[in-house]
Amino acid sequence: METATATEIGGRREQQDAVGVWSCPDTRCALMVVADGMGGHAGGAQAAHTAIATAERLWNECGGRPEGPAALLERLFRETHAALHKPGAAPGDQPGTTLVALYAGPQRAWWAHCGDSRLYHFEGERLITRTRDHTRVQALVDAGEIREEDMATHPEQNQLLQALGVVDPIRVDHGEAPLTPDSRFLLCSDGYWEQLGPEESARWLNQSDLQAACMKAAARAAQRGGTHGDNVAIAAWRAQSIASPGHRHLHAAVRPMLLGALLLLAVLAILFWPVD
Repeated sequence: METATATEIGGRREQQDAVGVWSCPDTRCALMVVADGMGGHAGGAQAAHTAIATAERLWNECGGRPEGPAALLERLFRETHAALHKPGAAPGDQPGTTLVALYAGPQRAWWAHCGDSRLYHFEGERLITRTRDHTRVQALVDAGEIREEDMATHPEQNQLLQALGVVDPIRVDHGEAPLTPDSRFLLCSDGYWEQLGPEESARWLNQSDLQAACMKAAARAAQRGGTHGDNVAIAAWRAQSIASPGHRHLHAAVRPMLLGALLLLAVLAILFWPVD
């Protein structure tokens, strides 16, 4: 497996997005999280980092091998919320964060989310699923009142219906899927997906240098957001390495040479085969 991460501050004065990745050195398993601290709320950056710290603690407790991956993700969300939530606090004094998390094992992946940070699941460049935002705008899309492609620019886009630390009780949505050699996952904050759609994301997820492509994608999202753009945070996972273009060209050149050599050996075998 391969993983990559990138963040950009965008047009904001403070980076309130955070990303974390932990992996097992001896097996194909990893935990990835992206948190988006609540803009306009005190301690948004701290809230995002609370989610990262909680994920790291839970990862270390199980040594990267949880008995139940879905239960591990549920604990991550519940314990982050418990650490942030302050009953009776004024709305402006309540820190909060969205959160999306992925646990990928050798054969299967599990994910969970709360808020409008997203997970995209691709097989090759084909989009299989994405998480459904806990927002007013997502509700409008689901009701057929607006189109999916209008979400990023809708005036009510920032109206969250769920977020850790802010809304109590919280709602955590879960998903899972088997892994194939073509599996790719992208976790991102809204500062990314408002600027780059799934088609463009699928293309860079299949580039040979995943980390370089990830960093360029984050920078592109921040650039498109402009001077008033949001923070950007992304984490990418894919099942296997992709050969570089140079290697692919080498393979293409070597293949006919090998076929020619095999054909020559076959002809020589026929010509010089001993006859009784």
